[in-house]
Amino acid sequence: MTRDILSTIKEILKQSREDAEISEDTVLDKDILRELGINQDGEEVFCVDRSKRIELAQRAVGSGASIAEIVELLNWKDFEGFVASILSANTFRCVESFRRRGNSLLHGMEIDVIGVKGDTIISIDAKMWGVRSGKISALRTAAEKQKIRTQELSNELDRLSGKMNNLVSREYHLFPVVVTWLVEEVELHEGVPVVPIFKLNSFILDFYQYEDLMVVYSGYFENSSF
Repeated sequence: MTRDILSTIKEILKQSREDAEISEDTVLDKDILRELGINQDGEEVFCVDRSKRIELAQRAVGSGASIAEIVELLNWKDFEGFVASILSANTFRCVESFRRRGNSLLHGMEIDVIGVKGDTIISIDAKMWGVRSGKISALRTAAEKQKIRTQELSNELDRLSGKMNNLVSREYHLFPVVVTWLVEEVELHEGVPVVPIFKLNSFILDFYQYEDLMVVYSGYFENSSF
C-alpha cells in the first residue's frame, strides 16, 4: 500500500505542478486521494494548494523517495517552501521571500528563505535550476550575490523582526547559503556554501563543521518594544 501511496503522490505532484489542481476524471485512486487529504472542489477538480504540495513532497521523501526525484516534480515556489520546511524541521524560525523595495536611493533586494535559530541567521538563495551549461560560473555568481544580500540583511534586522513576530535583542551572525540540485556535494565559493537540496538536512545538522569556513556577517537587533 505504501508503494501505491508513493506513486499516487508523485502523480499528484506532476499533475498539479502548474495549476495546483487535478481533474475529476483522473485515473488516480479516489480512496488514496481522500486518505492524503486531497479534497474535491465541486464536481470537476481536486485542489492541491502549495502547502499541500509541500506536505506531500515531505511525505514522499519520508516514504523512501529520493529528494532529487521529488524536487523534479516541484515548481520554483514549492522549492523555496521545501527548503523552508527542512529548516523548520530543524527548529529554525523561517521567513520566505523577504523583500526590500528599491527606490531612487536604494536598490531592491529579495532573499528566498531566511532561517533564525539562537544567534544564527541562515540566508538562503534557493536555485531551482535544471541541468545547464556554465554551472560553475553561474553558482559562483549566485554565491557572490548572496554575500551582498546577506550583508545588507545585517542592517535590515528591524524589518526581519517585523516578519518574524519579534526577534530577541542580541547580536546575530548571518551566513549566506545557496541551495540547488546542480551539485553532488557541498561546495564553497568564496566562503559561501553551495548545498545540494538532498543534503540540506545533513548540512544543517553538521552546520558547526562548516561554520569556520563560511563568510559571516554580524548585525545587532534591539527590541524597542520593551
